[in-house]
Amino acid sequence: MVTSAASVQDRTRRDPDAPNRGRKRPAWAGVLLATLCTVLPIQPARACAFHLYAPEKTAIDWIVETDHLVVARNTAQDPFSYSVVETLREGGRAVEIRQLVDAQARKRFASDPDAAVYFAYDTVTGDWRPLGRNTPRFREIVGRALQDTEAWRAGYTSDRLAIFEAVQDHPDPALRRLALLEFDRAPYEVLRQLTVRIPARDLLAELWSQNGYPYQSIRILLLGLSGDDFARTELRAAIDRAAGRPPTRTLGAFATALIQIDGPEGVIRLEQRLLSDAAQPLDKLEQVVEAMAIHSGVGSDRLKDSIDTTLARLVRARPETAPLVARQFGNRQDWSQLEALQPLVQERRLTSTTDLITVAVYVSQARATLEPTPEKTPEQTPTQKGEKG
Repeated sequence: MVTSAASVQDRTRRDPDAPNRGRKRPAWAGVLLATLCTVLPIQPARACAFHLYAPEKTAIDWIVETDHLVVARNTAQDPFSYSVVETLREGGRAVEIRQLVDAQARKRFASDPDAAVYFAYDTVTGDWRPLGRNTPRFREIVGRALQDTEAWRAGYTSDRLAIFEAVQDHPDPALRRLALLEFDRAPYEVLRQLTVRIPARDLLAELWSQNGYPYQSIRILLLGLSGDDFARTELRAAIDRAAGRPPTRTLGAFATALIQIDGPEGVIRLEQRLLSDAAQPLDKLEQVVEAMAIHSGVGSDRLKDSIDTTLARLVRARPETAPLVARQFGNRQDWSQLEALQPLVQERRLTSTTDLITVAVYVSQARATLEPTPEKTPEQTPTQKGEKG
């Protein structure tokens, strides 16, 4: 799931040069930082931070992105084939839906003359993809998607989330699954607006099931957003267990959920169990740092201060973790770690050239963003000869 660029102007009031004022900067530092900033720009934030897979495209994604959308069902003359009964978006092509009408659909169509299925044209494969049955509730959702197509193409909005918040516990399992898929697509800063009504025990029950395996990350994040005491206990236990285990693909989601539900106390627990342990591998710690970077962009001032203090201790104790911090915060254009990272460059505590480059780029871009640009004073024009002063 993607996080919004953090606003740091209102919370970075520290003087980044205060600890080094009066100390001569190495001659190479300025040239290096300026050069690296030019040739190695920070990459944009990744979407779906904790996925090792591309989240499944939802029915709503297909509706928003397709150029041809139809409603179809069988006919009495040909009960095994789909025939268009309504075109919602015209793509200027002949419609030939090769998918056959199965026995369950034929039975449903026979008992309900208004029953039908939405299909979207897939320009990549040339196939027509079934999106769902035209139940009253799904018809409302499709209508809203068509109405807000342009806004939803631009990005995942709070309005889109609210539609699926309303059906997260709907009696129809197809709508419940669609809601989960939609939550999985939402950036965290949007997702955290959600009021979770799915019971924490239900989320946990599906966490390790075969069908639930692809959606572990989103269910873990929902546990953190639930505010449920049972969820809190389980999240704390998961972090405690993680300390003694190899890296897993769910650690980042567990860390994010713990911070969400416990706030600064969650940050303290992560430091005690993981960040302060010199034996923990860097790839494992990076998932925890990423969780902190996500919350740094959306959390309270108290939470941000806790994150800043914790990460400052981390990079002082283990300079090799500085690139993790620079990478995760730089990806989100969050320059709040400047004060912690800058001394590592100036004091040459980074022994790897790759690490130095990563941290130097962050420091350079942070300084360029946060330090005020001196105002140029107009040049004085020389007094012309013979002109009175």
